[in-house]
Amino acid sequence: MFGRYATGIAANTPWLREEILKSNMRITPEGLISLAFLGSIISAVAFVAEIGVAYVLANPLLLLISGAFAATPPLVFLVIMRSPRISQGSRSAALDNELPFMVGFIVVLAGGGISPIASIRRIAKLSDIFPNAAKEAKRILLDIDVFGLDPTTALEKAAETSPNKAFAELLYGYTTIIKTGGDMSSFLNNKLKEIYETRALKVKKSAETIGTLAEGYVTVTSVLGISLFVLFQSESLISHSSSGIQGIEVFGLVGVPAFSFLFIYLLNAVQARYPYVDYQPFIAFGASIPVGLAFFFIPIPLSLFEHTAFALILMTVAPTVVATRASRERNALEKALPDFIRDISEGRKIGLSPEQTIQALSEKHYGLLSKHVKKMSAQISWGISTVQVISTFASEVKSWVTREAGMLLTEVIDVGGGTVRSFSDMAEFSRKMNDLEAEKRSSLRPYIFICYFSSIMVVVTTFIMVYFVAKPINFGPASKFAPPLPTISAATVGMLLTVSVVESWFIGMVAGKMGEGGTAEGFKHALALVVIALVSVLLVQAVLHISVT
Repeated sequence: MFGRYATGIAANTPWLREEILKSNMRITPEGLISLAFLGSIISAVAFVAEIGVAYVLANPLLLLISGAFAATPPLVFLVIMRSPRISQGSRSAALDNELPFMVGFIVVLAGGGISPIASIRRIAKLSDIFPNAAKEAKRILLDIDVFGLDPTTALEKAAETSPNKAFAELLYGYTTIIKTGGDMSSFLNNKLKEIYETRALKVKKSAETIGTLAEGYVTVTSVLGISLFVLFQSESLISHSSSGIQGIEVFGLVGVPAFSFLFIYLLNAVQARYPYVDYQPFIAFGASIPVGLAFFFIPIPLSLFEHTAFALILMTVAPTVVATRASRERNALEKALPDFIRDISEGRKIGLSPEQTIQALSEKHYGLLSKHVKKMSAQISWGISTVQVISTFASEVKSWVTREAGMLLTEVIDVGGGTVRSFSDMAEFSRKMNDLEAEKRSSLRPYIFICYFSSIMVVVTTFIMVYFVAKPINFGPASKFAPPLPTISAATVGMLLTVSVVESWFIGMVAGKMGEGGTAEGFKHALALVVIALVSVLLVQAVLHISVT
């Protein structure tokens, strides 16, 4: 339908082809332009139909709203035309998270005499470990094996069409070394060091960005919530009614959850993330929801906020246990792994084979990693190949960093028993990555306390306001013109505290994502904040003698 027009436009927009090549989109420029025309026409037809309906109904408000959508057709055209640029951003960010491990993989194998092209062929087969890097490797191999380009030309083409600057520089540098005959090992090590420094700067920058977002989140959830509460009480004093509580309910039960989900989405875009996600905590949470709902509707003589708090606790206990256990095991493995690889490297230096080294290290204490080392030693003694043993270990753990290290250890042994230099490079690489992860966790941990402070402030402020509003006010000598004393019902207090408990749960989920980088880590903080809110309410209620239903 639009091919004739799209061809003319594509001829005058040569940059569009380059934009598409740098994106993850599989479409020609003519196809993209035709799609933009089709989307614009569909939106224009919908706009005209909406105007017709508004005219037939003679509804001025509907006509006004329809006029606001007059810019929809050109906007749809522009969005579709700019979609390659949006796709470039996602492709670059996805590769950026795997780039240090990908370069470390190439450096370690280069120490064993494997060329970068051969390493790229190996990376292309590791889509379960390097899903995005494997895609980039397959792009290069497609040009070499299918279209017949020589490796240097294929790498230069990949560098030109890569939206990731660091990856493009790596490919350009490699082709330059090939042409000039430079020291490939020195270049790769310098590039890896540069990537470490860049990643460390990004960790610090992301921590600053998260701090800015945290201030905004606390402002909305705490400051705005307290302000709305004050406005509600002011309305009660003036109108002698409780109509304002509906606004607080909507804010606490709809606004805060919606803003929390939005904030988690923004954090997910800012923070570095790995391609592996453990879904067991979320499965446990889904299985616990019916239990919490059943408890909530059981007719037990408890107040509304107590019903809500205990229901949330029942929903969150199981995923908290699962997530905490997985997190503890993951951190312990990642902490002990550099020491284990370093010891293998030392064993290779004195002439021991990888198999003999693993068996000798089975008696050494590596924390939670020790049971895996003993299992590998036993399997080796049964005659199972070392490559298969380590591959089994890598598939069993729930840490992507540990899986990547296990896979790399397998590759090092597979290329010829693993040279001393390969193991030394791998030990150094593992140690640096562990240091980066430790630095990232320490830089984000303070933001957990911001969320805790926000949640506690919401609950405590609610009780303080309730106490002062319910407290008798002295208006001077009795007079028929004196205003009646403000009152607040027990049901209203119960609803306000229920809203506070729900807000605390969602704030806890944000705390886990903000401070530990994983949404599943939020379950334990959500559980802790609900328990703190429940205990705080019960203690303050006993001291101030405020009735709650």
